[in-house]
This record gives sequence, C-alpha cells and structure tokens, in this order.
Amino acid sequence: MAADYRPREVLEFSDDLHHEDVLPLQAFLSARLGEVVEAQPEGSAGRFAAERLADVTRRDCVHLGDLLVAWREVVVEDRIEVPGETQRLRQDVMVWWERLCGTADGFRDHPDHRPRWRALRFLNLAHAELMAGLTDLSRGGYGDGAHP
Repeated sequence: MAADYRPREVLEFSDDLHHEDVLPLQAFLSARLGEVVEAQPEGSAGRFAAERLADVTRRDCVHLGDLLVAWREVVVEDRIEVPGETQRLRQDVMVWWERLCGTADGFRDHPDHRPRWRALRFLNLAHAELMAGLTDLSRGGYGDGAHP
C-alpha cells in the first residue's frame, strides 16, 4: 500500500488526501477570508467575527494537515486495517476535509476555487461498496423489504 501513497489527480475518497492537498486550500481560504476581514470597518463586530473566522479556519487547516501527516505514517506502516485509533484518524480526516470544503464552497464563484475542494462521501472503495450494499438509494434503506 505504501507504494500507492502519492497525490491523486482526482480525489475520489478521503483516503486519497495528502498533506499537499491542504496547502492550496489553506492559501485560498486565507486570501478569501483576508478580503472579508479587510472589508469590515476597523474595531467593528463584523471585523472581529471575520478575523475570528479566518483564525479558526487557519487552525483547522493546520489540524487537518497534522492529521494527514499521521495518516501517512499509518499507510507507510501498513496499519490501515487496524481498528480503533486508526479508524478514528481516517474518519477525522474525512470530517475536517468536509468542514474546510464547506467553507471554501462559500467562495465557489471565485476564479481560484478548485472543483477538487468538495466533500468526499466515502473513505475508500471498500467503504463505498459496503454502503452501496447496505443502501439501495433508489428504494431506500430497506431495499424491497418492509421496515422491521
């Protein structure tokens, strides 16, 4: 698995994410939120809120980057199927990526916004297949059967 751990052109799953994926997103969000801060009058409540959002978002980017560094170690050491802490780390990467992509989506009309900054529905192919087996979206969560 470690040999396959390289940045992906197209992100399909949260397991595809790398620390390098966070850097352009962080730069984009920093620039956009900096514009929002500058648009607010000095000393105003709006300026305070914008500055606070910019700071929280920057810290979220750093946190996600740290999670992805830890995830890289899991992949390199071939511990991706270990339950417990490894699974929590995998899920945290997905949650924090989605959170940042949600913020970036507020600026989706900006020419520097990238289509890859979107929530990823599944951790990996096995997760996607499991979910497809559990839920037939055309017929609901119980397939052809009645609610128990």
